[in-house]
Amino acid sequence: MAQVPYYYVKEGGNTYIDSLGEERSELFVEYKEGMARPLSQVADRIELLGHTLKHCEREFEHLSRFNDFDNQRLTFDELKEALASIDANAISADYGEMGEDFGKFFRRQIFDRLGLGSRTKDPDYVRYHASEGMENLSAYSILRLLALNPQAQHLPVTWQFADVEIGGWANRGAFVRPLDQSNRFLIVTEGSSDAKIIRHALHLLKPHVSDFFDFVDMEEGYPFSGTGNLFRFIQGLVSISIQNNVVVVYDNDAEGLANYVRNRSLNVPSNMLILKLPDDPDFTQFNTLGPNGHHPADINGRAAAIECYLDLGDNPLVRWTSFNTKAGAYQGELIDKTEYMRSFLDQRELLPGYAYNRIQRVLDMIVAACMTMREAQMNKKLNEL
Repeated sequence: MAQVPYYYVKEGGNTYIDSLGEERSELFVEYKEGMARPLSQVADRIELLGHTLKHCEREFEHLSRFNDFDNQRLTFDELKEALASIDANAISADYGEMGEDFGKFFRRQIFDRLGLGSRTKDPDYVRYHASEGMENLSAYSILRLLALNPQAQHLPVTWQFADVEIGGWANRGAFVRPLDQSNRFLIVTEGSSDAKIIRHALHLLKPHVSDFFDFVDMEEGYPFSGTGNLFRFIQGLVSISIQNNVVVVYDNDAEGLANYVRNRSLNVPSNMLILKLPDDPDFTQFNTLGPNGHHPADINGRAAAIECYLDLGDNPLVRWTSFNTKAGAYQGELIDKTEYMRSFLDQRELLPGYAYNRIQRVLDMIVAACMTMREAQMNKKLNEL
């Protein structure tokens, strides 16, 4: 919660003529309770709701058909470039009349402010024929496109709900509430340490989207320890056609790789993702210890469990343990992996000098996959309209 600006027209206040020659009312500002986040963070949340750039383009094309305007006279790229280059700091909060006729708001207020007259081949057509379609473009798509603008990325997106609440039109719970379950993702891993590390990494590195992710309750003992149990659990979820969004994350070791490949053969529903921790260039020449002594080796797909993606200091070492017949490779384990994990989980804020790059890549992989899943779900809704 924060104190955010609310804009009002002063009754009997002064008026002035703007740069377009239109009369404007002088505004005054009051600060009241609301919510605010930088646009760059809001854009990440919007993408996890499925409003990716690809979906924005699909929505634009859908609206052009629904509202019967030629999207070759106003193309998606022209709209994207206009929002990405507009001087966001120079836009006035005064939009003239309120309650303008449908389409009139775009014609009178938005078309010129975006400079579309100089960007389109047929500006008169766009002003009058694309107006209703553009007013139907969702706020999510507009914000996502505006987030491409370097000037706008750090500007606050504010939610001014105080007047609506005070006026009795809605209660606070309509605005200040957790994400709907349909917009969340259940992360399922091979063991409790994987889930603990990923959850803690989200809170440290991506706190603005951490509430999108749930984890299996580990307080009473983790129920899916081991890749064999996890495979059977996934089979069960597939068989009951689970409705939640589920993301399964396997380790990047011999056992995890074998079961990842095995799971990929299942006919998993569109709301389920099967992932493996990513290969990492840092692991191609990793110090290992086996029957033949110390040798550098590539541990991708052989010994890269979640702890390997933490800061391992100067001399980390993997011990080869057994041969995995399913993967056709030796399985290895990071020595002192519990100490690496505890050191990470003890952090309450980002530490200078700590190497977060590998665990950051893990989070980026998971988040990108979730965005793609939700994008497909949103596109399906568009196709059903």
